[in-house]
Amino acid sequence: MRKIMFLPAFMLLVIVGGMLTSCRFATSYKDGDTIAASEFEPADTSLASSRLSKDILKRVAQAVVDSTDIFYVGTGSTKQFLQLVSYPSKRDTLVYGKTLHIKVKGSADFNNVVRVRFYLLNGKDSLVSAVEQVVVD
Repeated sequence: MRKIMFLPAFMLLVIVGGMLTSCRFATSYKDGDTIAASEFEPADTSLASSRLSKDILKRVAQAVVDSTDIFYVGTGSTKQFLQLVSYPSKRDTLVYGKTLHIKVKGSADFNNVVRVRFYLLNGKDSLVSAVEQVVVD
């Protein structure tokens, strides 16, 4: 029975001893004078290449002018919503709701070029009220 009394004391001694020996800091190396990393590595050209690509994108964006009311009919169009893709660049996609009775002149199938008329609802939201096919040469 006396042996059981020594077990908690022994476990406490083991835990305290483990805590004292395991919580040591890593040894520090005294490097002395160091040389800059730029001496060993090539020059960083990622900034120059990103600037170049931004300049190219700006030139392309300036060259392509999208129309304001002519769009492609997107494949994401449903009964309630009309997906419009910007013409001619196809860079921007817009999704608008349809009015209850929408007027269609010509074909308004997917990937056709159409002119769209909007209906302003309560001064904030826009709905598509008319779609007219545009013949592109």
